[in-house]
Amino acid sequence: MTHSDLYLGVDAGNSKTIAAVSDRTGRIVGWARGGLGDIYGAPTPDHAIDTVMATVESALEAAGAGTGRIASAAFRLAGVDWPEDEHLWRSALGERLGTTVCCSVKNDGFALLRCGDTSGVGVAVSIGTGAAMAGRGTAGEEFFVSWWFQHNLGAAGLGSDALRATMLGELGFGPPTSLSAALSGFYGAPDPEELLHAFTRRVSPLGHHDRASSARVVIAEAAGGDPVARAIVQEHADRVVDYVSLCADRVGFGPNAQLPVVLGGSVLSAPDSFLRRLIVEALEATLPDARIVTTGAVPIHGAVLDAIAEGGVTVDAAIQSAVLDSEPPEGLLAT
Repeated sequence: MTHSDLYLGVDAGNSKTIAAVSDRTGRIVGWARGGLGDIYGAPTPDHAIDTVMATVESALEAAGAGTGRIASAAFRLAGVDWPEDEHLWRSALGERLGTTVCCSVKNDGFALLRCGDTSGVGVAVSIGTGAAMAGRGTAGEEFFVSWWFQHNLGAAGLGSDALRATMLGELGFGPPTSLSAALSGFYGAPDPEELLHAFTRRVSPLGHHDRASSARVVIAEAAGGDPVARAIVQEHADRVVDYVSLCADRVGFGPNAQLPVVLGGSVLSAPDSFLRRLIVEALEATLPDARIVTTGAVPIHGAVLDAIAEGGVTVDAAIQSAVLDSEPPEGLLAT
């Protein structure tokens, strides 16, 4: 009989899928990266499922293990938004991994929770290409935002807002902004008109992920003092805090609760993230008793911690540190 002694975490989104395998101490022994794993964003759901499972196989291969050694697996997936989405994934995983592997399937908003409080209680905010957010209360209540997001948060939202502000400035409907030259230069366009053309031309226009790629430029212009860029980034920070408050309320945290809040994802993980700084300032003003964690943790770390916990191992500070301190291969997490 094969000894089940490894724990599998999976974080799948629209930019990439990451899988990682750890032992019970939190030491990650296998990493892998794949493509788009969101059943809403892929050409077909089967395409997303195939991508995720191929990434899992690569992570197990890197760990020198087969599926028989998986004690528990936590899949934190963009596109698990409704009960039928979870059912689709559970059915697929039962076919691919067998019914003996303990698997949990949740929206990717839950991924970062255990990177804060080891119990997995609190609110987690992940800002990457898009935004993912979820909360869990002390009695196990859960809520995730998903389609309840009514604002275009994340890198793609920052890029879209900045492009709009640039064009409004060029039309005279808005104030001039350094974003005009910064974005034109970033995309290799000589001027805003050619920049507009690049995004709206009939043949091979730039798209959603291209908008997301300029988020760092938008944040840099905001940090540099451009009023228009600063207003955009401040608006995103304030909206993030609005949704954190919503999650906290939905899972039973009162306004004065010592709420654990974890901030992570590619946009917030940079050591000098100006957006993260503004979010922290807004959180401290709105939820002064919140315990804010800005570890630079990424969702795959939380997925691994969930897999370990759901496999019956008590996640303590030592295990959490082992997972958070695990360094992936260079470039694996790049967006």
